[in-house]
Amino acid sequence: MVVLAETLGVSDVTIRTDLSALEQEKKINRIHGGAVLTNQPRSQHFQSRTHVNEEEKRWIARYAAELVEDFDTIILDASTTAYHMAEYLAACQGLTVFTNGVEVAYRLAQNASNKVILTGGLLRLHTDSVGGQFGESVLGSVKVRKAFLSCTGWSASFDPMDDDLFEVQTKKAMVACAETVIILVDSTKFSKQGLAAFANTSQIDRVISDAQIMDDQLSALRQAGIQVMVCSNYSTRILTPEDVQKPIRIGFANLNDEVAFSMAVRQSLVRAAATHKIDLLLTDNREDGVTALANVEYFIAEKVDLVVEFNLDARYGNVLMERLRAAVIPVIAIDIPLPGATFVGVDNYKAGLMAGSLLGCYAIQQWGGRVDKVLSLDLPLSGVIPGTRMQGQLDALRELISIDDDDIIHLDSKNSFEQSRQTVAEVLPALKAAERIVVLCINDETALGAQTAFEEAGSGQRMITVSLGADQVGLTALQKLDSRIIGAVAFFPEQYGETIISTALQILGGKPTPPAICTQHLLILPAETLRILDLSRFPYSGITAEDYAESQRGEFVNQPKNLLLKGVMESS
Repeated sequence: MVVLAETLGVSDVTIRTDLSALEQEKKINRIHGGAVLTNQPRSQHFQSRTHVNEEEKRWIARYAAELVEDFDTIILDASTTAYHMAEYLAACQGLTVFTNGVEVAYRLAQNASNKVILTGGLLRLHTDSVGGQFGESVLGSVKVRKAFLSCTGWSASFDPMDDDLFEVQTKKAMVACAETVIILVDSTKFSKQGLAAFANTSQIDRVISDAQIMDDQLSALRQAGIQVMVCSNYSTRILTPEDVQKPIRIGFANLNDEVAFSMAVRQSLVRAAATHKIDLLLTDNREDGVTALANVEYFIAEKVDLVVEFNLDARYGNVLMERLRAAVIPVIAIDIPLPGATFVGVDNYKAGLMAGSLLGCYAIQQWGGRVDKVLSLDLPLSGVIPGTRMQGQLDALRELISIDDDDIIHLDSKNSFEQSRQTVAEVLPALKAAERIVVLCINDETALGAQTAFEEAGSGQRMITVSLGADQVGLTALQKLDSRIIGAVAFFPEQYGETIISTALQILGGKPTPPAICTQHLLILPAETLRILDLSRFPYSGITAEDYAESQRGEFVNQPKNLLLKGVMESS
């Protein structure tokens, strides 16, 4: 979304409207944060199959993709649901994928960081797949973490089946070489039977279906010891096997499912809940207080044991908490505090100090200690505590450089790329005399928006900023050669899930829980910043952008002196 808005010079709203229209015309497919070209399958038969129960298959594919991590080793079959899933995997990096699907392989191979291996064998045009003994021998020699397989029906004992004996044999080999087997099946398949089963229920770890699944079908799967994910456009339920006594039910209302940072939080929570066999109900607040309140009412009606709330609008904080207190439901608040809730997330002031110190260091060494103006892209809607992120930047900057109050301009970023770009662009004409401008940002998107405004005005070299969060958007911008984003403070959203679930278990178990559990932050530094700045006495830990990109966020191999990540969460 951000790249499209930046390139075309229009608002996020315009981009979303146009993408929706193009999706209706079947010219693109929407994914988290943007869209991809449909790349319509070359086989007319396969193409027609992609449109059967397409909406349900896309829900299933979307949430199946959330179970895949960067650098995962996975199997996808030749189904149309797997093809849709491949579209949602577009943002993943470094995947190793085994598949017997020609169209699936073609779609995944468009990401150069992926290794895509066709299992081989006889090419079968009516299914756009390859199969036979050659492919089975390839699969027999490998071991993968996850296999995502579809089916054409179920047996009376709820074993997944297929109508094609070639597919049955290939899928048996896929099941045998996978640590985790995940079946992707729209609800219509439960009323059908296939020719032969390719797995039994004891080999299946998870089933992902749509909200039209019947209660008796859902119960049969859970009685068989299988975790079930039930997907819809509004919410997603993750249900544990029925052999788990009184499974814990947690509701998670995300900030915005289309924002890179909160999407990473959601994915980490889904993985952690699956590990701990916790029922999880997922909704999207869409950065809107009214929607957040509706989601809370949904959780209350569903009688969840605990709510995890990621709410941007502080005006609704007391209302949300009062409703949940009345229902005797404990709450964990993510990144933005709620009164009385346990806090998990950003150490806002410390993160601000780290960013401000780097900006001050740059100003001293490159600008002779002179700063003409400071633009502070605040987020007043979120209240005082997130505001300390901005205050920390300003305090650290002022500790190193003298800045008059009259030279500080506070702007409302509204937490978005587009608003930051527009707001900064509006004030730039009045700042023609300012040659050295420091921009303080609330997150990665606002940093990129500010930089874009300066570039569009032809004055990119007049500004510097540090992004906060280090999500996919921030890291991409950071590694551009001409970027004026001189660093990023990492929050590690992809590691929130385990901490959230562990904290929830402590709360529900009646164990003492600290009021706040904060991220231990790390500075990500691009090569250009390291080249021009002497950071030998810099007080905070960091790592090069290159090492960070090559790592799996935490498993660093080549660490420069004093650039060590010791953990990502600490109680305070």
